Amino acid sequence: MNFFDAFNISFLSLRNNQLRTALAMLGIVIGIASVILIISIANGATSSITSEVSSMGSNLIAIMPGNQDKGPAQAMGATKSLKYADALYLKNSNDFPNISYVAPVVQTSTQAVGNGEDTNTTVMGVSSIFFDMQSIDIDYGDFFSEEDENFYSKVAVIGPDVAADLFGEGADPTGQIIRIKSQLFRVIGITRAKGSSSMINPDEMVYIPVTTAMKIVMGQDYVQMIQLSVTDPNQLDSTISEIKSALMERHSITDEKNIDFSITSSKEIQETLGNITGILTAMLAGIAGISLLVGGIGVMNIMLVSVTERTKEIGLLKALGARRKDILLQFLIESIVLTIVGGIFGMVVGESLSIAASRIIDIPFIFQAYPILLATGVCVTIGVFFGLYPSQRAAKLNPIDALKYE
Repeated sequence: MNFFDAFNISFLSLRNNQLRTALAMLGIVIGIASVILIISIANGATSSITSEVSSMGSNLIAIMPGNQDKGPAQAMGATKSLKYADALYLKNSNDFPNISYVAPVVQTSTQAVGNGEDTNTTVMGVSSIFFDMQSIDIDYGDFFSEEDENFYSKVAVIGPDVAADLFGEGADPTGQIIRIKSQLFRVIGITRAKGSSSMINPDEMVYIPVTTAMKIVMGQDYVQMIQLSVTDPNQLDSTISEIKSALMERHSITDEKNIDFSITSSKEIQETLGNITGILTAMLAGIAGISLLVGGIGVMNIMLVSVTERTKEIGLLKALGARRKDILLQFLIESIVLTIVGGIFGMVVGESLSIAASRIIDIPFIFQAYPILLATGVCVTIGVFFGLYPSQRAAKLNPIDALKYE
């Protein structure tokens, strides 16, 4: 019996037992589709998050109060160690030639009231340069200026969602008055719709001068963050080192273990996110791979049932001169065909579900060849590995005993 004869017999057996064949392939289809779907979603989510972080640029530095090595509360800025004066020092000093812009930031969650309506929002006290650093554009009116920051002006730039909640969809509320924590502010600008990111939604924000926010709204002299941009990203590490040394000196800190602030860069955030998403992708793909193992065991069980059902057929083939390796080849081909065909269906289902999922959860669909190549290799491996035992069992049957089997 040559290979083509063995293949034809195997194919006829699979076609004549369509229900059994479909059940055997089902586990492989689900397993392959799950792996492709999870890898595709993970890659799309990674691309989306990376794109958002990259849009910030590779030249941004963030200084937060508290030491991230001392626990989550410290790292989240629960301490009050970072002062507005620190931001002014970094902005006005000539010791940091690579720093181009400095923007201190404070924020609080509260209600904004206007036009007889109210809405829950986040009020951010920022410098005028903050809008350029975060690529926030204006739709109506204008941003506030550095002069507004210097004179504690009560002016506000609001997001389009806040404008819609207070003044109606499509309205231009520039010049209108809103109230924030008993203080009246004049709306001078509406930001252009930008949409939600992984962390914040600029469309739901109210921006006011940082000095006004600190002194009049929040009554504090410390900031929750200082954002900086540098001229040359290649000197990012050296600039961070200079900032660290200068702030330690300002805060009278001699031992780095007692440092009361944390410095991160957009480059570090990108690297961290890449590592996290890579680990999560591997974990989820591993979990989905368990279904492939289950599918392989299902193939083996179906093949064992097939061997039992076709015992007389095996005995007849051996009586007609079929050798052990011929029987082994026949059943091994059946197993491999089952897994490969199931794998093809799984790839089609997986890619289709990936396209649908990317549209539903609004992430980019990224076609990559390696999940398909991986799926193909896995299918062949499963077919050989889980089909080998049933095939060997069929090949070892004694022809006389097989012909007598009832």
